[in-house]
Amino acid sequence: MNTPTSRRHFLRAAAGLAAAAGQGLPRFSAPLATSLAGLGALAAQSSSAADLSGPYKALVCLFMNGGNDSHNWVVPTDPTGYAEYAAARRELAWPAAKLLPISSTGQAAGRSFGMPAELAPLRRWYESGQAAIVANVGPLLRPITKAEYHAGIGRPSKLFSHNDQASTWQSLSPEGARSGWGGRMGDILMSANAYPMFTAVSATGNAVFLSGSSVTQYQVDAEGPVAVSGLSSASIFAAATGPAALRRTLAAAGTTPLQAEYTRVMQRSLGSDTLLQTALPGVNVPAIPATPITLGTGGDITLDQDSLARQLRMVAKLIGAGQALGMRRQVFMVSMGGFDSHADQMRDQPSQMARVAHSIDYFLSAMSTMGLLNNVALFTASDFGRTLLSNGSGCDHGWGSHHFVAGGAVSGRNIHGRFPATALGSADDVGSGRLLPAYSVAQMAAPMGRWMGLSATDIATVLPSIGSFDAQALRFI
Repeated sequence: MNTPTSRRHFLRAAAGLAAAAGQGLPRFSAPLATSLAGLGALAAQSSSAADLSGPYKALVCLFMNGGNDSHNWVVPTDPTGYAEYAAARRELAWPAAKLLPISSTGQAAGRSFGMPAELAPLRRWYESGQAAIVANVGPLLRPITKAEYHAGIGRPSKLFSHNDQASTWQSLSPEGARSGWGGRMGDILMSANAYPMFTAVSATGNAVFLSGSSVTQYQVDAEGPVAVSGLSSASIFAAATGPAALRRTLAAAGTTPLQAEYTRVMQRSLGSDTLLQTALPGVNVPAIPATPITLGTGGDITLDQDSLARQLRMVAKLIGAGQALGMRRQVFMVSMGGFDSHADQMRDQPSQMARVAHSIDYFLSAMSTMGLLNNVALFTASDFGRTLLSNGSGCDHGWGSHHFVAGGAVSGRNIHGRFPATALGSADDVGSGRLLPAYSVAQMAAPMGRWMGLSATDIATVLPSIGSFDAQALRFI
């Protein structure tokens, strides 16, 4: 720890653990709790430029695994634009008769746009001014031209690779990154929270997006905290005495540094789980409606059976619980798979759209009912966009894509940024209809960071590449 920033993060983490120890959560030894309390006092002297005053705020990332084909989610409907789109997409083009018109400002005169009827629940929030579209975003190291791309100058590393580009969206680095920009936000925001361990929460398993230097992502499933296997069982490996032995082991201090650290982490986990299990039942969250959704693969489900909707319901419960727990800033992640549309795209894409749109609609409605719509911003992300060009039954890995942001604070009913040409061979096409992004992931993240209270200095820490771009180019929140 040889920098002021790392020192500050360490002290914040220590302060959070001290607070937890003082409130009787994880069972720390008295010397450890006393030491952490002392570090907490030092943390109070550590300054941050972030503005963590004001009302509670939560940022929710909805990640679409596989690379969403956003070309069919926002479609040009003016005669020239639709003709170019249909010629490029061929059998992948959405029928004009099945597109619902949307309002848009800030685009070139004469342009108009629509969204498929399957996205109608999301479109309602868009038209009410509480959702917006951010056009043509993708991973970039710096602004580059089409000529530079073809010359191999300034290209991001490992373009078109699922694992690497999913990591780059979440962390700004290819696979192997140790922290994500949501986690780096959490490093700075955690000092505002009474329980820092709930600053970064994943409802979809381990995610680099929520990994930080100090903050540790807390994982839940659709039902709540993930229990320690064995503690609530009747036996462990057929031994009836196993659960009791495990509880005794976790209550002990340990006889080696490794045992002591393992026990400390487990005790902290058990204390956190107990806290949430106590807080969650008191949160009144609307039930997920039993809206029928026909699946492209055959059969159908109702929305209350959908994994994405159920993840978002748990996020809504955690946001509600956070009010009682003294939380001020939180970052969440949910996800949905099935977007790798190399084949059967037109069969599967309608149900994918419906699941996302109805799930977001449910979540925003729940936030509105709970009086928290203005306190939450949800945004979509994905590995990459797809090619405009069809490969016969789907489309291949692309680059730039369009994304949604939603919440009461969003500057809605608008397409932010310049919407690209949807024509093969255009200045935006680097090959096969792969869009050269007009805006970087960092540029999309920056306004959300400012909304969460981060200073320009903090944003430069969270988004190291932002200095190569106009950080004010997108103003959607």
